[in-house]
Amino acid sequence: MEAQKIVLTEDILDSFISILTTLTGIVPRASHRDGIKYFIEKKISENKYSIDEYRRMLFTDKKLISEFVNESTVNETYFFREEKQFALLKNKLFPQWRIKEKDKEIRMWSAACSYGEEAYSLAVMALQCGITPSVTASDINSEVIEHCKSGVFLSTSLRSVDGLSFQTLVLPYRREDRKIAFPDNIKKHIKTMNINLAELDSPENALLLPVNQNIIFIRNVFIYFSIELRKHILQVIAEKCLADDGYLFVSMNEIAQLDSSVVPKSLEKISDGSVFYFHKKSQIEEKKNGTSL
Repeated sequence: MEAQKIVLTEDILDSFISILTTLTGIVPRASHRDGIKYFIEKKISENKYSIDEYRRMLFTDKKLISEFVNESTVNETYFFREEKQFALLKNKLFPQWRIKEKDKEIRMWSAACSYGEEAYSLAVMALQCGITPSVTASDINSEVIEHCKSGVFLSTSLRSVDGLSFQTLVLPYRREDRKIAFPDNIKKHIKTMNINLAELDSPENALLLPVNQNIIFIRNVFIYFSIELRKHILQVIAEKCLADDGYLFVSMNEIAQLDSSVVPKSLEKISDGSVFYFHKKSQIEEKKNGTSL
């Protein structure tokens, strides 16, 4: 017998969106709501749940919760996205690191890694610059984390415009089927974690948090968070994760949304040409400037 078709009203969809926001901090854009609505309607119809039954299970059933979160998150990225930021790494920050730290590995965190292109972009560029990378790739979506672990990416992970300048770094790993498949000697530099950014200071995450990171990329996620959550995430990252003299990169589209009311005092915004990013002042420097928290 064909499953009964379920159609959610806007009010009911809002109740599911509220659950998603409670679980992840994400407030989906209007254009994203249709995809979430379709998933919920299909899930309820195929399993013959009632709406109330499925909604209740999203508070107790870990498997259903993980599936709901995985299906409701946006995962769109590619190699060397926003290549001007990677050009800054290659031409300035990585050379400075080599001079200052010599043979010391550089710790980097891709804090919303999606399928993992960003993490591998950081790793292969560091290696090309003669630096040993230790990259943590984390995401709330457990499915994309497994994809990242595999080190295999579709040809769509290479774009014809943005990121084009550095594609020669990954093209040696392109197979005959045009997929990019990284070998073990590259994958060994990537460590994956399932981390919910909305709960960075939870007791569970306290044991997982990447600490003393020299560079952190947390891009294209703040647009989905409330102002208060943006402030909280940046505070935790600045205090617990970013090393003194470390650098934090957000998406160029997000930088204007992160002003002094959101960004902790320990982070200073720097402009390098058209590239904006944050630098964590050392505790000594903060004391000199009278800005110690």
